[in-house]
Amino acid sequence: MTPSRSDSSTDDALAPAEITDRLDGLDVGDTVTVNDRELPYEVIETDAYSVVAADPNGHRVTISQNLQSGGWTINEPVYDVESLEE
Repeated sequence: MTPSRSDSSTDDALAPAEITDRLDGLDVGDTVTVNDRELPYEVIETDAYSVVAADPNGHRVTISQNLQSGGWTINEPVYDVESLEE
């Protein structure tokens, strides 16, 4: 069965309800990836509207639900910036 998709920013974006279902199934210690990132995150905390996870270097991200729209966002501290010269 193909997961439901939203017509938001990309053709292959999951619908908010599908994302909610997937995040609801996570437990502390589970490993996840987000968007097209190859970097895995380990879940370190969950609650009804957010998941806190850490990458292998210990950098934390918060995946949280917008209670008005039902959509999800990922927030993370900026820990490095590199300029890419052309």
